[in-house]
Amino acid sequence: MRLVIIGSGNIAHFFASCWSGPHQIIRIISRNSAHASALAHAFQASYGTSYDEIPPDADACILAVNDDALTEIAAKLRLSHQLVVHTSGSVSMEILQKISSHHGVIYPLQTIRAGIPVRHAFPVLIEASDPEARQLIRMLASHISDKILEADAAKRRQYHLAAVYTNNFVYHLMTQVRWFCETHELAFDLLLPLLHETITRIIDYPPFSQQTGPAKRNDQQTIQTHEQMLADHPALLELYRVFTDQIRKLYSDA
Repeated sequence: MRLVIIGSGNIAHFFASCWSGPHQIIRIISRNSAHASALAHAFQASYGTSYDEIPPDADACILAVNDDALTEIAAKLRLSHQLVVHTSGSVSMEILQKISSHHGVIYPLQTIRAGIPVRHAFPVLIEASDPEARQLIRMLASHISDKILEADAAKRRQYHLAAVYTNNFVYHLMTQVRWFCETHELAFDLLLPLLHETITRIIDYPPFSQQTGPAKRNDQQTIQTHEQMLADHPALLELYRVFTDQIRKLYSDA
């Protein structure tokens, strides 16, 4: 297939890398001309900054942009016959209806950053407007993952929300922990074996069964000591109290 990618960020880089072998990336379009040029150069494609610059011989147009940009593109872009796909977990497929009659979604359920390889297999959630679009979308998705699942907008939003907790909030929590370690001249690396073991147990066992710590035991003396230690770390103190309260309530009812 001859593909046009709108976007030049992490998802655009990832999809271009996945598809440049079995397909041809013919054009990159991005509001950032420098980024569009760099990505296009990497895959021997042309580039531009206008949504009107879709080559007529393109087979599909991939909207690898953030959710706010999708609304803007949907109001401007019009295709005659080509497939158009967005990659969002939280936006309905219907936003693409006016762009093309053949439309759908390819949503990778994974954290993706340009230049950092994904080391584990992951699922891709798809949705399509019609059988022809579904066939093309499934074929494109097959070059990203062996695990392809169909999911409508409601189910995809739920997975996206669950992914925010699983990924985004964990990064934030560990960022706060790292700052705490640096402030108190502690070696953050000493916590990494614990982090690895925690993730391994989450994979191997129900998380509820593996919970330990002062909140589960309702160890008031330790909890009070920890809160005093966090007096100069309001962000961590707020998180500590929320987690402690929820864990204590959850296991008091168990």
